[in-house]
Amino acid sequence: MARAQKVQNVVVTDIQALEFSGSQNSVGIVNASKTSRVGAAVDGRVAKMLVEEGDAVKAGQPLVNLQTAILELQLKGAKAELELRAAELAELETGATKEELDASLANLRAAEAARKFSAWNYTRVEKLFQGGQVVSETEFQQAQADKKRDEQLYQAALSVHQINVRGPRPEQISQAQARMKSQEAVIQSFEEQLRRHTILAPFNGYVTVKHSEQGQWVTRGEVVVQVIKLDQVDIVVNVTADHVTKLQLGNQVRIDVPHATDELVFGNVFAIVPEADPQSRTFPVKIRVANEAGTSGPALKAGMLARVQLPVGAPKKMLMAPKDAIVLNGNKRTIFVVDPKTQVVSEVDVELGVSNGELIEVQGAVQAGQAVVIRGNERLKTGQKVAVTSTNPATSQED
Repeated sequence: MARAQKVQNVVVTDIQALEFSGSQNSVGIVNASKTSRVGAAVDGRVAKMLVEEGDAVKAGQPLVNLQTAILELQLKGAKAELELRAAELAELETGATKEELDASLANLRAAEAARKFSAWNYTRVEKLFQGGQVVSETEFQQAQADKKRDEQLYQAALSVHQINVRGPRPEQISQAQARMKSQEAVIQSFEEQLRRHTILAPFNGYVTVKHSEQGQWVTRGEVVVQVIKLDQVDIVVNVTADHVTKLQLGNQVRIDVPHATDELVFGNVFAIVPEADPQSRTFPVKIRVANEAGTSGPALKAGMLARVQLPVGAPKKMLMAPKDAIVLNGNKRTIFVVDPKTQVVSEVDVELGVSNGELIEVQGAVQAGQAVVIRGNERLKTGQKVAVTSTNPATSQED
Protein backbone atom coordinates (compact mmCIF):
# COMPACT_ATOMS: atom_id res chain seq x y z
CA MET A 1 0.00 0.00 0.00
CA ALA A 2 1.51 3.39 -1.02
CA ARG A 3 2.41 5.73 1.78
CA ALA A 4 0.38 8.97 1.83
CA GLN A 5 2.29 12.13 0.89
CA LYS A 6 3.13 14.42 3.76
CA VAL A 7 1.01 17.59 3.93
CA GLN A 8 3.23 20.58 3.19
CA ASN A 9 2.78 23.86 5.07
CA VAL A 10 2.70 26.78 2.65
CA VAL A 11 2.11 30.52 2.42
CA VAL A 12 -0.08 31.68 -0.47
CA THR A 13 -1.21 34.88 -2.15
CA ASP A 14 -3.63 35.70 -4.95
CA ILE A 15 -2.80 36.38 -8.58
CA GLN A 16 -3.80 39.97 -9.35
CA ALA A 17 -5.03 41.67 -12.51
CA LEU A 18 -3.16 44.99 -12.63
CA GLU A 19 -2.48 47.60 -15.27
CA PHE A 20 1.14 48.28 -16.18
CA SER A 21 3.09 49.28 -19.25
CA GLY A 22 3.53 46.37 -21.60
CA SER A 23 6.98 44.97 -22.33
CA GLN A 24 9.09 45.21 -25.47
CA ASN A 25 11.49 42.33 -26.03
CA SER A 26 14.92 43.70 -26.98
CA VAL A 27 18.37 42.22 -27.35
CA GLY A 28 21.32 43.70 -25.49
CA ILE A 29 24.97 42.92 -24.92
CA VAL A 30 26.54 42.30 -21.50
CA ASN A 31 29.34 44.77 -20.80
CA ALA A 32 31.72 45.08 -17.86
CA SER A 33 30.71 47.91 -15.55
CA LYS A 34 34.37 49.05 -15.62
CA THR A 35 37.25 48.35 -17.98
CA SER A 36 40.78 49.45 -17.12
CA ARG A 37 43.77 49.23 -19.44
CA VAL A 38 46.39 49.27 -16.71
CA GLY A 39 49.62 50.91 -17.81
CA ALA A 40 53.16 51.21 -16.48
CA ALA A 41 53.95 54.32 -14.42
CA VAL A 42 57.70 54.11 -15.22
CA ASP A 43 60.04 52.65 -17.80
CA GLY A 44 61.37 49.22 -16.88
CA ARG A 45 61.84 45.55 -17.65
CA VAL A 46 59.18 43.05 -16.55
CA ALA A 47 60.69 40.94 -13.77
CA LYS A 48 57.54 38.93 -12.99
CA MET A 49 54.13 38.62 -14.63
CA LEU A 50 52.00 37.65 -11.63
CA VAL A 51 48.65 36.94 -13.33
CA GLU A 52 47.23 35.06 -16.27
CA GLU A 53 44.27 35.86 -18.49
CA GLY A 54 41.05 34.85 -16.73
CA ASP A 55 42.45 35.30 -13.20
CA ALA A 56 40.24 36.97 -10.61
CA VAL A 57 42.06 39.84 -8.88
CA LYS A 58 41.39 42.08 -5.88
CA ALA A 59 41.83 45.86 -5.75
CA GLY A 60 45.46 46.65 -4.92
CA GLN A 61 46.71 43.17 -5.85
CA PRO A 62 50.11 43.18 -7.64
CA LEU A 63 49.79 42.28 -11.31
CA VAL A 64 53.30 42.90 -12.65
CA ASN A 65 56.69 43.50 -11.00
CA LEU A 66 59.34 45.52 -12.85
CA GLN A 67 63.05 45.13 -12.06
CA THR A 68 64.11 47.22 -9.03
CA ALA A 69 67.65 46.07 -8.08
CA ILE A 70 69.32 49.48 -8.60
CA LEU A 71 66.53 51.33 -6.79
CA GLU A 72 66.75 48.96 -3.83
CA LEU A 73 70.50 49.66 -3.51
CA GLN A 74 69.87 53.40 -3.68
CA LEU A 75 67.18 53.11 -1.03
CA LYS A 76 69.51 51.13 1.22
CA GLY A 77 72.18 53.84 0.92
CA ALA A 78 69.62 56.58 1.59
CA LYS A 79 68.45 54.84 4.76
CA ALA A 80 72.07 54.53 5.98
CA GLU A 81 72.53 58.27 5.36
CA LEU A 82 69.35 58.94 7.37
CA GLU A 83 70.76 56.97 10.31
CA LEU A 84 73.87 59.18 10.21
CA ARG A 85 71.76 62.36 10.17
CA ALA A 86 69.67 61.06 13.06
CA ALA A 87 72.80 60.32 15.09
CA GLU A 88 74.13 63.85 14.44
CA LEU A 89 70.86 65.38 15.59
CA ALA A 90 70.74 63.18 18.70
CA GLU A 91 74.29 64.23 19.55
CA LEU A 92 73.37 67.91 19.32
CA GLU A 93 70.16 67.51 21.31
CA THR A 94 71.91 65.54 24.05
CA GLY A 95 74.68 68.15 24.47
CA ALA A 96 78.05 67.56 26.14
CA THR A 97 78.48 64.46 28.29
CA LYS A 98 79.68 64.61 31.93
CA GLU A 99 83.13 63.42 30.81
CA GLU A 100 83.35 66.18 28.19
CA LEU A 101 82.29 68.80 30.75
CA ASP A 102 84.89 67.52 33.23
CA ALA A 103 87.60 67.63 30.55
CA SER A 104 86.74 71.18 29.44
CA LEU A 105 86.67 72.33 33.08
CA ALA A 106 90.10 70.78 33.67
CA ASN A 107 91.47 72.53 30.57
CA LEU A 108 90.00 75.81 31.80
CA ARG A 109 91.63 75.46 35.21
CA ALA A 110 94.99 74.57 33.67
CA ALA A 111 94.76 77.59 31.36
CA GLU A 112 93.81 79.80 34.31
CA ALA A 113 96.83 78.58 36.28
CA ALA A 114 99.16 79.23 33.34
CA ARG A 115 97.58 82.67 32.87
CA LYS A 116 98.14 83.62 36.52
CA PHE A 117 101.71 82.41 36.47
CA SER A 118 102.60 84.24 33.25
CA ALA A 119 100.95 87.43 34.57
CA TRP A 120 102.94 87.19 37.84
CA ASN A 121 106.14 86.46 35.94
CA TYR A 122 105.58 89.40 33.59
CA THR A 123 105.05 91.79 36.55
CA ARG A 124 108.26 90.54 38.17
CA VAL A 125 110.37 90.83 35.01
CA GLU A 126 108.93 94.27 34.23
CA LYS A 127 109.95 95.64 37.64
CA LEU A 128 113.45 94.28 37.29
CA PHE A 129 113.79 95.66 33.78
CA GLN A 130 112.46 99.11 34.76
CA GLY A 131 114.74 99.16 37.82
CA GLY A 132 117.82 98.49 35.79
CA GLN A 133 118.27 95.02 37.25
CA VAL A 134 120.06 92.31 35.31
CA VAL A 135 117.19 91.48 32.88
CA SER A 136 117.71 91.70 29.18
CA GLU A 137 115.23 93.25 26.83
CA THR A 138 114.78 89.83 25.23
CA GLU A 139 113.70 88.30 28.55
CA PHE A 140 111.29 91.17 29.14
CA GLN A 141 109.67 90.73 25.69
CA GLN A 142 109.46 86.93 26.19
CA ALA A 143 107.63 87.41 29.50
CA GLN A 144 105.29 89.88 27.81
CA ALA A 145 104.59 87.41 24.96
CA ASP A 146 103.99 84.55 27.42
CA LYS A 147 101.46 86.69 29.30
CA LYS A 148 99.49 87.46 26.09
CA ARG A 149 99.63 83.84 24.92
CA ASP A 150 98.36 82.41 28.20
CA GLU A 151 95.63 85.05 28.36
CA GLN A 152 94.40 83.98 24.91
CA LEU A 153 94.61 80.29 25.78
CA TYR A 154 92.57 80.95 28.90
CA GLN A 155 89.89 82.82 26.93
CA ALA A 156 89.74 79.95 24.42
CA ALA A 157 89.38 77.35 27.19
CA LEU A 158 86.72 79.48 28.88
CA SER A 159 84.71 79.74 25.64
CA VAL A 160 84.91 75.98 25.04
CA HIS A 161 83.72 75.25 28.56
CA GLN A 162 80.86 77.75 28.29
CA ILE A 163 79.74 76.20 24.99
CA ASN A 164 79.79 72.75 26.56
CA VAL A 165 77.75 73.97 29.53
CA ARG A 166 75.26 75.87 27.37
CA GLY A 167 74.90 73.17 24.70
CA PRO A 168 74.45 73.66 20.92
CA ARG A 169 72.73 76.75 19.55
CA PRO A 170 69.10 76.39 18.37
CA GLU A 171 70.23 77.19 14.84
CA GLN A 172 72.55 74.14 14.84
CA ILE A 173 69.70 71.87 15.95
CA SER A 174 67.41 73.39 13.31
CA GLN A 175 70.03 72.76 10.64
CA ALA A 176 70.44 69.15 11.74
CA GLN A 177 66.65 68.67 11.75
CA ALA A 178 66.46 70.13 8.23
CA ARG A 179 69.16 67.71 7.03
CA MET A 180 67.14 64.82 8.48
CA LYS A 181 63.90 65.93 6.81
CA SER A 182 65.71 66.35 3.52
CA GLN A 183 67.04 62.79 3.77
CA GLU A 184 63.59 61.46 4.71
CA ALA A 185 62.24 63.08 1.53
CA VAL A 186 64.96 61.32 -0.49
CA ILE A 187 63.87 57.98 1.02
CA GLN A 188 60.20 58.70 0.28
CA SER A 189 61.13 59.48 -3.31
CA PHE A 190 62.93 56.13 -3.69
CA GLU A 191 60.04 54.28 -2.01
CA GLU A 192 57.53 55.93 -4.35
CA GLN A 193 59.67 54.92 -7.33
CA LEU A 194 59.73 51.35 -6.02
CA ARG A 195 55.93 51.37 -5.63
CA ARG A 196 55.59 52.52 -9.23
CA HIS A 197 57.60 49.48 -10.30
CA THR A 198 54.75 47.25 -9.07
CA ILE A 199 51.61 47.49 -11.22
CA LEU A 200 48.45 46.99 -9.11
CA ALA A 201 44.86 46.03 -9.89
CA PRO A 202 42.66 49.17 -9.79
CA PHE A 203 39.55 47.29 -8.56
CA ASN A 204 38.11 43.82 -7.98
CA GLY A 205 37.77 42.15 -11.36
CA TYR A 206 39.19 39.75 -13.92
CA VAL A 207 42.26 39.87 -16.14
CA THR A 208 41.15 39.65 -19.77
CA VAL A 209 44.25 40.61 -21.77
CA LYS A 210 48.01 40.52 -21.09
CA HIS A 211 49.97 42.93 -23.27
CA SER A 212 53.42 41.98 -21.96
CA GLU A 213 55.49 39.05 -20.70
CA GLN A 214 58.46 38.48 -18.38
CA GLY A 215 61.66 40.03 -19.71
CA GLN A 216 59.90 42.51 -21.97
CA TRP A 217 60.79 46.21 -21.74
CA VAL A 218 57.83 48.52 -21.16
CA THR A 219 57.72 52.30 -21.33
CA ARG A 220 55.82 54.70 -19.12
CA GLY A 221 52.16 54.79 -20.10
CA GLU A 222 52.31 51.54 -22.07
CA VAL A 223 49.34 49.21 -21.39
CA VAL A 224 50.46 46.02 -19.65
CA VAL A 225 47.24 44.33 -18.46
CA GLN A 226 43.50 44.81 -19.05
CA VAL A 227 41.17 44.29 -16.06
CA ILE A 228 37.36 44.33 -16.18
CA LYS A 229 34.88 44.65 -13.31
CA LEU A 230 32.11 42.05 -13.37
CA ASP A 231 30.54 42.00 -9.90
CA GLN A 232 28.10 44.31 -11.63
CA VAL A 233 27.52 44.38 -15.39
CA ASP A 234 25.84 46.81 -17.74
CA ILE A 235 23.55 45.37 -20.38
CA VAL A 236 23.50 47.85 -23.26
CA VAL A 237 20.32 47.93 -25.37
CA ASN A 238 19.83 50.18 -28.39
CA VAL A 239 16.36 51.70 -28.09
CA THR A 240 14.41 53.57 -30.76
CA ALA A 241 13.34 57.19 -30.22
CA ASP A 242 9.66 56.35 -29.73
CA HIS A 243 10.52 53.90 -26.94
CA VAL A 244 13.39 55.69 -25.21
CA THR A 245 11.09 58.52 -24.12
CA LYS A 246 9.01 56.00 -22.15
CA LEU A 247 11.95 54.85 -20.03
CA GLN A 248 13.02 56.39 -16.75
CA LEU A 249 16.14 55.95 -14.66
CA GLY A 250 15.51 53.27 -12.07
CA ASN A 251 12.94 51.32 -14.14
CA GLN A 252 13.09 47.65 -13.22
CA VAL A 253 13.82 45.31 -16.12
CA ARG A 254 13.68 41.52 -16.40
CA ILE A 255 16.55 39.90 -18.26
CA ASP A 256 17.06 36.47 -19.83
CA VAL A 257 20.60 35.37 -20.63
CA PRO A 258 20.35 31.96 -22.36
CA HIS A 259 22.57 29.23 -20.86
CA ALA A 260 24.11 31.67 -18.33
CA THR A 261 21.92 31.18 -15.27
CA ASP A 262 18.70 29.44 -14.25
CA GLU A 263 17.90 32.22 -11.78
CA LEU A 264 15.55 35.10 -12.48
CA VAL A 265 17.68 38.13 -13.33
CA PHE A 266 16.51 41.70 -12.77
CA GLY A 267 18.24 45.01 -13.29
CA ASN A 268 17.52 48.71 -13.25
CA VAL A 269 17.89 51.32 -15.94
CA PHE A 270 21.19 52.92 -14.96
CA ALA A 271 21.87 55.33 -17.82
CA ILE A 272 20.03 56.65 -20.87
CA VAL A 273 22.52 58.13 -23.32
CA PRO A 274 20.93 61.28 -24.80
CA GLU A 275 22.72 60.98 -28.15
CA ALA A 276 21.63 58.63 -30.91
CA ASP A 277 23.96 56.46 -32.92
CA PRO A 278 24.38 58.37 -36.22
CA GLN A 279 23.78 55.25 -38.35
CA SER A 280 21.07 53.29 -36.51
CA ARG A 281 19.40 56.37 -34.94
CA THR A 282 18.95 54.41 -31.72
CA PHE A 283 19.82 55.44 -28.17
CA PRO A 284 22.06 53.28 -25.95
CA VAL A 285 20.37 52.39 -22.65
CA LYS A 286 22.42 50.77 -19.87
CA ILE A 287 20.82 48.37 -17.41
CA ARG A 288 22.92 47.71 -14.28
CA VAL A 289 22.69 44.12 -13.00
CA ALA A 290 24.26 42.47 -9.95
CA ASN A 291 26.39 39.53 -11.09
CA GLU A 292 27.14 36.53 -8.90
CA ALA A 293 30.27 34.41 -9.35
CA GLY A 294 30.20 30.62 -9.49
CA THR A 295 32.66 27.82 -10.10
CA SER A 296 33.17 29.00 -13.69
CA GLY A 297 33.54 32.64 -12.74
CA PRO A 298 30.85 35.30 -13.04
CA ALA A 299 27.50 34.05 -14.31
CA LEU A 300 27.14 36.93 -16.75
CA LYS A 301 30.23 37.35 -18.89
CA ALA A 302 31.16 40.33 -21.03
CA GLY A 303 29.98 39.92 -24.61
CA MET A 304 27.02 37.65 -23.88
CA LEU A 305 23.70 38.37 -25.56
CA ALA A 306 20.73 39.08 -23.30
CA ARG A 307 17.00 39.38 -23.91
CA VAL A 308 15.59 42.38 -22.10
CA GLN A 309 11.93 43.07 -21.31
CA LEU A 310 11.73 46.87 -21.49
CA PRO A 311 8.55 48.46 -20.01
CA VAL A 312 7.83 50.61 -23.06
CA GLY A 313 4.58 49.10 -24.41
CA ALA A 314 1.08 50.52 -24.12
CA PRO A 315 -0.53 50.17 -20.67
CA LYS A 316 -2.63 47.04 -20.35
CA LYS A 317 -4.11 44.76 -17.74
CA MET A 318 -1.96 41.77 -16.96
CA LEU A 319 -1.88 38.96 -14.45
CA MET A 320 0.77 39.64 -11.79
CA ALA A 321 2.20 37.23 -9.23
CA PRO A 322 4.98 37.66 -6.65
CA LYS A 323 8.44 36.71 -7.88
CA ASP A 324 8.66 34.22 -5.01
CA ALA A 325 5.86 32.21 -6.64
CA ILE A 326 8.06 31.34 -9.64
CA VAL A 327 9.72 27.91 -9.54
CA LEU A 328 12.73 27.54 -11.84
CA ASN A 329 13.72 24.27 -13.46
CA GLY A 330 16.23 24.90 -16.22
CA ASN A 331 14.44 26.98 -18.85
CA LYS A 332 11.06 25.95 -17.47
CA ARG A 333 9.04 28.42 -15.34
CA THR A 334 6.11 27.18 -13.24
CA ILE A 335 3.87 28.19 -10.36
CA PHE A 336 1.85 26.06 -7.93
CA VAL A 337 -1.88 26.89 -7.82
CA VAL A 338 -3.91 25.78 -4.78
CA ASP A 339 -7.43 24.38 -5.24
CA PRO A 340 -9.52 26.20 -2.60
CA LYS A 341 -11.81 23.19 -2.01
CA THR A 342 -9.39 20.26 -1.88
CA GLN A 343 -6.24 22.17 -0.82
CA VAL A 344 -4.37 20.23 -3.50
CA VAL A 345 -1.73 21.98 -5.66
CA SER A 346 -1.26 21.88 -9.41
CA GLU A 347 1.95 22.90 -11.18
CA VAL A 348 1.22 25.27 -14.05
CA ASP A 349 3.68 26.29 -16.79
CA VAL A 350 3.89 30.05 -17.26
CA GLU A 351 5.68 32.55 -19.45
CA LEU A 352 7.07 35.61 -17.71
CA GLY A 353 6.59 39.17 -18.85
CA VAL A 354 7.21 42.61 -17.40
CA SER A 355 8.27 43.00 -13.76
CA ASN A 356 7.35 45.75 -11.34
CA GLY A 357 8.77 45.81 -7.84
CA GLU A 358 8.13 42.39 -6.26
CA LEU A 359 5.55 41.42 -8.89
CA ILE A 360 6.04 39.82 -12.30
CA GLU A 361 3.65 39.16 -15.17
CA VAL A 362 2.61 35.52 -15.63
CA GLN A 363 1.02 34.18 -18.82
CA GLY A 364 -0.52 30.72 -18.99
CA ALA A 365 -3.42 28.65 -17.66
CA VAL A 366 -3.95 30.97 -14.69
CA GLN A 367 -6.49 33.62 -13.77
CA ALA A 368 -6.92 36.50 -11.35
CA GLY A 369 -7.87 35.51 -7.82
CA GLN A 370 -6.21 32.10 -7.88
CA ALA A 371 -4.09 31.31 -4.83
CA VAL A 372 -0.44 30.61 -5.64
CA VAL A 373 2.24 29.29 -3.27
CA ILE A 374 5.00 31.77 -2.41
CA ARG A 375 6.62 29.94 0.56
CA GLY A 376 7.21 26.21 0.75
CA ASN A 377 7.04 25.61 -3.01
CA GLU A 378 10.58 24.25 -3.40
CA ARG A 379 9.67 20.51 -3.14
CA LEU A 380 5.99 20.50 -4.06
CA LYS A 381 4.55 18.12 -6.63
CA THR A 382 1.29 18.17 -8.57
CA GLY A 383 -1.51 16.49 -6.59
CA GLN A 384 0.15 17.11 -3.22
CA LYS A 385 -2.09 18.33 -0.41
CA VAL A 386 -1.01 21.49 1.45
CA ALA A 387 -1.91 23.27 4.64
CA VAL A 388 -2.15 27.03 4.19
CA THR A 389 -0.50 28.55 7.27
CA SER A 390 -0.93 32.17 6.19
CA THR A 391 -2.00 34.32 3.29
CA ASN A 392 0.33 37.03 2.11
CA PRO A 393 -1.71 40.19 1.33
CA ALA A 394 -1.40 41.78 -2.10
CA THR A 395 1.34 44.40 -2.20
CA SER A 396 -0.12 46.36 -5.11
CA GLN A 397 -3.55 47.89 -5.52
CA GLU A 398 -5.89 46.09 -7.92
CA ASP A 399 -7.42 48.04 -10.77
